[in-house]
Amino acid sequence: MPATRSSSSQPRSHPFTASSPHTYISLSSSDGDSPRAPLKPMRQNRPQPALRPKKAVFIPPPEEVIEISSDDEEYNRPVTSQATMVADFRRQINKLREESVKHKRDFDRASKQLKELKEENQVLQALRKPNNGQILLVPFFSLQDVEELSEQLDCEICSSRMWTPYMYAKFLTEHPENVPQPLHRTATLNELTTAITQNPQLVLHQGVVDMIIQLLPPGPKYTCPACREPVRSRPTEAFSLKALVRTIAAAAGESSPKKSTLPGRKATGVASSPWDGFFPSRAT
Repeated sequence: MPATRSSSSQPRSHPFTASSPHTYISLSSSDGDSPRAPLKPMRQNRPQPALRPKKAVFIPPPEEVIEISSDDEEYNRPVTSQATMVADFRRQINKLREESVKHKRDFDRASKQLKELKEENQVLQALRKPNNGQILLVPFFSLQDVEELSEQLDCEICSSRMWTPYMYAKFLTEHPENVPQPLHRTATLNELTTAITQNPQLVLHQGVVDMIIQLLPPGPKYTCPACREPVRSRPTEAFSLKALVRTIAAAAGESSPKKSTLPGRKATGVASSPWDGFFPSRAT
């Protein structure tokens, strides 16, 4: 006879209700195991509606966008600390200082170039347009060179312009190429004495007499204030240096002073010399 299961299992306390639209399946064992969680109801396949075409999204232009915000958002913004603002201002100030120094250097460089261009323009204009035959030193020399050259034309003692320069006769003996040949042959007193002894007729020449007077030492002893050399004869006027001084002075815009004469008195034929008090002039 086949074995049969005992009917010791208890009846279900919650029978399935007929009104439930879903079907539940519960499995349990007779050994008293804990019941498992009920399975989720299965979804029924419903027909999906047809997809509608999406409409294009309208994007308004930026000028038509109006931003609406409340005052609470402004208060909620992070506040910049004072130290950060001070540091930012210092960086900006340092940057402005650097730019100012750079602009100043550029300005100095541009000013220097402008000055050089002006000088070059003056040179070109002077070379293109001569000034009525006058000598212009500025196109060929700088202003500093003209000033240094002018200083060389001043007297070492009184610092006045040598409008009428004089030269001591010793220069003629030290540079025989500047001395006429007859005067050079009798440059010393011994040679002149020997020449007169051999040719007594030389005494009749006024030039020989003048040389004898010049070679004889004067009563008082005179010395040059610059080189302290003894001066025994009247200095002679240096006409070449005189012309050079007057030419350079005229180019620099200076004019030579003119000798003034007393009113009602005519100028004499013999001009006075500053050496008349030291070496009296001889009548011819």
